[in-house]
Amino acid sequence: MEPSFGHADTRAAIVFVDMSGYTALTEAHGDHVAAQFAVDFADMATAALGIDDELIKTMGDAVMVASADAPAALAFLRRLGAAVGRADGFPMLRAGVSAGPVVKRGGDVYGTTVNAAARLAALALPGQVVVCRDVAAFAREVELPIEALGLVSIRNMAEPMELFAVDTAGGHQQHVDPVCRMHVNATSAAATLSRDGRIYRFCSRACADRFDPRAQDATESSNTQ
Repeated sequence: MEPSFGHADTRAAIVFVDMSGYTALTEAHGDHVAAQFAVDFADMATAALGIDDELIKTMGDAVMVASADAPAALAFLRRLGAAVGRADGFPMLRAGVSAGPVVKRGGDVYGTTVNAAARLAALALPGQVVVCRDVAAFAREVELPIEALGLVSIRNMAEPMELFAVDTAGGHQQHVDPVCRMHVNATSAAATLSRDGRIYRFCSRACADRFDPRAQDATESSNTQ
């Protein structure tokens, strides 16, 4: 769909959203399965577009969308998140949203706002949307849970940005396969392992057999540093 901001230099809300853990998924399940997830994700993103959204490009496990404003961008993410949530076994998403001036040329968009959205997506945790201050104001209006991250220095950007995290995980972080990073419903897990007081759920016996709790502990430790 083509949003109302047309083809001139203007303002927009840029959304970068990708599948968290896509590299781990590829390693665990192979290139063909990973490629199908990427195709399915692009289809879901296209179906979630509203009248004020435009799918700018797909980039493997990620999509870039330009929305007319922050409310449209957040509405798109909520629709996309709901669609992914209904697809059992789909990787969790993470996203970044930045609103401001953009340059639209030849079906693509450019500028600091675009670069910022990409950087924010890279900062997001699974199930999380990292947004700039202007977008956070609209998130509050629609009563999405928000956590202030403070001023954050962004790579290759001159000034720190005031950032906020919108948590869209809905408490499902505990149901992520620790090997391939797929979301696993508690009732449909192919295997379950209890170790040291923790419960791990797996999408397949193959992932359960590959699980190394020592590697999991090391990964979690590095993520908190």
